[in-house]
Amino acid sequence: MKKRLIYLYVSFFLGTLVAGGCAHYPANSFLKECSPHKGYRLKNLGQDNKSDSLLLFLTFSGGGTRAASLAYGVLEELARTEIFLEGRKRSLLDEVDAISSVSGGSFTAAYYGLFGRRIFEDFTSRFLKRNVQRELFEETIPLDNWFRLLSANFGRSDLAAEYYDQHLFEGGTFGDIETRGGPLIFINATDITLGTYFTFTQEMFDAICSDVSRIPVARAVAASSAVPVILSPITLYNYAGSCNYQAPAWVQKTLQEPAVSRRRFFLTPMLSCPAFSLTKVRHASFSIY
Repeated sequence: MKKRLIYLYVSFFLGTLVAGGCAHYPANSFLKECSPHKGYRLKNLGQDNKSDSLLLFLTFSGGGTRAASLAYGVLEELARTEIFLEGRKRSLLDEVDAISSVSGGSFTAAYYGLFGRRIFEDFTSRFLKRNVQRELFEETIPLDNWFRLLSANFGRSDLAAEYYDQHLFEGGTFGDIETRGGPLIFINATDITLGTYFTFTQEMFDAICSDVSRIPVARAVAASSAVPVILSPITLYNYAGSCNYQAPAWVQKTLQEPAVSRRRFFLTPMLSCPAFSLTKVRHASFSIY
């Protein structure tokens, strides 16, 4: 009997180990043909209800749940603030064209981008007053997740992205934000190889011949909030050189005149080199193959 029990235990252990070795993060989709006039870009979002005379951008900083709460408070106040513009009375929130966010602020920005004013109904209970940190830790307890995390192709941030996708963003993608009509949400992460930012927009994804509209918002938020050491990098595949991508004119000019801006010069490899390697934006990590 003891031999049988040991055999069954070893078989289970080996089986879950093999299963864990097969765990893999979802690959970003390949873009066959790059077009500067299509995709998740500010100029392509149909925001017919916005006033032409006002361009309003918001920026949400990082800082965990406190940052998410501050961003939520800003949206609440904008919703209360009424203005009279172009013969119409409306709230300032209705005039927001885009939100740029990082880390904790990305949770609020992404949720508003996907669900609009529904954020005032359930975001507090679904995220702000929820012990997300504890629940993320509990996600690592099941044995099958132990072995998934042993895989070289699946990390703690991938597990976090799955949690955010299931419990907060409901499978929403950047394409869903685009379909809803905006505002455009710029979720920022960090390329730790170059020390520069990486933004989830089609302009950035053109350089790696990938389609950002099919990226789950949860993975972008996981990248934006991936605290080094505690959480692992989020990985993207680099398909550069296969979609007829042409670097923007400003990139070509900067490469010819690097003294114009040192920061811009170090950003240009991401938008001009077919084989660059992405690895992190202030709390967000990437590995691009």
